[in-house]
Amino acid sequence: MPACILLLRIRNFNIPLPWFIVWIILSPFVFLGWLAGSVALIFDPDSYPMMVARESWRILVLLAGLHGTEVRVNSKKESILIKFI
Repeated sequence: MPACILLLRIRNFNIPLPWFIVWIILSPFVFLGWLAGSVALIFDPDSYPMMVARESWRILVLLAGLHGTEVRVNSKKESILIKFI
């Protein structure tokens, strides 16, 4: 299940951010990167940047796998929580 909301907590202040908007914005660029990388590898098969562009679809897979990830940073003065719901 993909993450839809990013919950950011600084001290006792909660900020819910719509994470699905990042998906909507990045999806076309990931598709274009994959397409450009695939076409460019036909003309120059040893191009490392185009090999990386061809594997850009993995970005969406990584973004989908963030559901349930929680990062806590506690110090003496501040407490920060980043949670993907």
